[in-house]
Amino acid sequence: MKFIRSVTDVFGKSPFKKLHEHAELAGKAAKLLKEAVMAYTIEDFEKVNTLCKKIEELEYQADLVKGEIREHIPKSLMLPVDRHDLLSFLKPQDSISDACEHAAQILTFRKISNLPDVIKKDMECLVNNIIDAIDVYEGLVDQISELLLTSFSKKEVQESLEIVPRIENLEHQCDLIEKRLYKEIFNCDRIDPVDVLLLVSLIKEMGEIANNTARAADRFRIMILGK
Repeated sequence: MKFIRSVTDVFGKSPFKKLHEHAELAGKAAKLLKEAVMAYTIEDFEKVNTLCKKIEELEYQADLVKGEIREHIPKSLMLPVDRHDLLSFLKPQDSISDACEHAAQILTFRKISNLPDVIKKDMECLVNNIIDAIDVYEGLVDQISELLLTSFSKKEVQESLEIVPRIENLEHQCDLIEKRLYKEIFNCDRIDPVDVLLLVSLIKEMGEIANNTARAADRFRIMILGK
């Protein structure tokens, strides 16, 4: 306990609190992306542009927080977890907001009208599963504070690790929806080839949000087990 307090005192601002703040920004970006996707399916393109700007701002804020975290973990300072593992954990977490930004930007590239209902439905299904994965992931990041307070007790570590497979399962569900969407898009003769290209790029980037969430959860597991 004394060791952890001393680390926090040296930091002034705990890097672990910043990690949580960084994760929250990614979650906010994902929720705005859901709004943007839903607006796109009902052809409210003005709203899509507005939401895209908000997501870009959140991604910028996330980059600033990422910079603060890196500044607060100098090589000379001992941490309750391995420094390399902490930075490796931060990288895929940062990629979550990056992928949200990229997906939102793709939505602004071209207006597609009259999307088939089956594609609209599965796009909504995909983004809902992504949000579910990120919600569970934010709960996982919440565990860092508990782990620090209990000096990484076996019970707290085990409870944290049990969350990881839930995220991985949700990411798998996203993969299945992605594949279904690809089939629907490529087998729909009424979609313009250029629109097909845009939709495929969008689905791929949305899938990366889930992939990065699962990667971050895996790096969290490695960080905790390597402690």
